[in-house]
Amino acid sequence: MKIKVGARGSKLSQRQVEEIMGGLGREYECGWEETVGDRDLVSSLGPMDKTDFFTREIDEKVLEGKYDAGIHSAKDLPAPLPKGLKLIALTRGIDSSDSLVMRDGDRLETLKRGAVIGSSSFRRNKVVKGLRPDFLCQELRGPVDQRLEMLDRGEVDALVVAEAALIRLGLTGRNRLILPGKGAPLQGKLAVVARDGDFEMEEVFKSLDSRKKTRVLYLGTEGKKGMVHLPLIETIPRDFEGFEIQTAMADFPEYTHVILTSKNGARIFCDCMEHYKVKLQGKKVFAVGKVTAKALEERGIKVDEVAVEETQEGVIHLLAMEDLDDAYVLLPQSSRARSALSSCLMLRRVRHQKVSIYDTKKKIPAVKPDLESFDEIIFTSPSTVEAFLEIFTVVPKGIKLTAIGAITRNILKIKLQS
Repeated sequence: MKIKVGARGSKLSQRQVEEIMGGLGREYECGWEETVGDRDLVSSLGPMDKTDFFTREIDEKVLEGKYDAGIHSAKDLPAPLPKGLKLIALTRGIDSSDSLVMRDGDRLETLKRGAVIGSSSFRRNKVVKGLRPDFLCQELRGPVDQRLEMLDRGEVDALVVAEAALIRLGLTGRNRLILPGKGAPLQGKLAVVARDGDFEMEEVFKSLDSRKKTRVLYLGTEGKKGMVHLPLIETIPRDFEGFEIQTAMADFPEYTHVILTSKNGARIFCDCMEHYKVKLQGKKVFAVGKVTAKALEERGIKVDEVAVEETQEGVIHLLAMEDLDDAYVLLPQSSRARSALSSCLMLRRVRHQKVSIYDTKKKIPAVKPDLESFDEIIFTSPSTVEAFLEIFTVVPKGIKLTAIGAITRNILKIKLQS
């Protein structure tokens, strides 16, 4: 696959793209964009915080899908990133210091009193003034090569430039002095951004990512912040006009209790109620765990009882204290739901209706990640355990395996032992 990347059109940016893509050895094409920071050479950078002044046009096209990834100087990244974007690689970088570039033959001591120094930030100005309080700092904008031409033409007497820029442009032969102190945060590093959730691009660029972090692979249907999301199952609502659901919903006015045993089941059941234009007033609502309860509350449904243990057994424990002599219980579930709850109601001779409102299906990823690059894998249900082992067959040693819920833990343990 040819990778489409976007970047600024300056010579320095072109060298940065070559550095990134050359390290991958992948075929690519690059679109060169002019950003607002390239067009606006008047606005001062001094008072600007972490804005998208030098990244906006590129990032917008990444979000639109014109580019698979955007390549930036890391110090230019806005904070926070635009919604829908993710930083997928931050390079180790090269020299983070600043240099004072002078014309050949000049030295710091020989520059005239009140010499004009081209600079572009309050931080750099402070360092320059610390060397020679008589220097006059003048904001100078534009590509590095153009600023150096201004120095050579005598428009300024010296110029502050990132040492990394000189290295990348092959200009380390210039007469210069390395300035004391630290450079700007992330100076010398390169950043790659892509659409959040573009797992394929994360895989492509992960070898360039120098960040020290615990990489967690999350297998649930919805992603978690800070984790690599790899959904291995998908939930498919059944036809609300199907015979089984129609039959169950025909008795809706008679139900006294409704028990939801999963977050997905809760959301789909809410959609089903909207389809049939019915509400839960007058019925007692039970939820398996806080996550399921939250999904119901987000849809405006009051939950009466929440099982602390997030299993059907947890609900069974709650029902032990419930008078169900005249109850009629509705159990909207997955077609693969365990039978523990309905069996309990059957043994207690409680009238109940079990109805399958959705199915779960294995979802095979387009690109399989390298499991050895992760420190932890999180399984969210028995279905994710089964799908994972069907797709990957084995789990590399040394990876932490975390299962959410007692049933998932038991299934994972049994499957790994078999």
